[in-house]
Amino acid sequence: MKYGAEQDISIEHVFSLMKAALLKLRPLSSAFIDIRGKNGFFRKNAHKQPSWYRAKTTHDAKRQARKRFNFGSILRLRTFAFIIAGTVLLVVYINNLLTINSLSRENEHLRERIGVSKSINAALELELQELTAIHNISEKAGMMGLRARMIPAVYIGAK
Repeated sequence: MKYGAEQDISIEHVFSLMKAALLKLRPLSSAFIDIRGKNGFFRKNAHKQPSWYRAKTTHDAKRQARKRFNFGSILRLRTFAFIIAGTVLLVVYINNLLTINSLSRENEHLRERIGVSKSINAALELELQELTAIHNISEKAGMMGLRARMIPAVYIGAK
């Protein structure tokens, strides 16, 4: 399944994909390997005991379990590569979230400024309409000593 850059992917989906990839790449054998020198065979399932195996005390069993743990299955290069890749993806995801949050705050601030500008523009438009009304113009002209003429204007030239 391919995803485009513009599609949103949930964090749960990313973690499930990472888990599936890690489960595919895990070693086939268990991390606990019991090596028996008598018969020269490897027993891969530590929880299955043969019929001749005698039970040990819990202290001895814990000590044996600590001895038998195979760190090689954990300390593989591809495991570290997946952990690093997962960390990088997580950092990029968090960075994107922080960027989106800062952009949304800036967007809200700009919306508020646009709202204030619109209200100022509406007030100025109303004042302009009041000033351009004909009775205001004739009143200002009378205060300046201009009078309205009753004689129509003279046109020069042919109509």
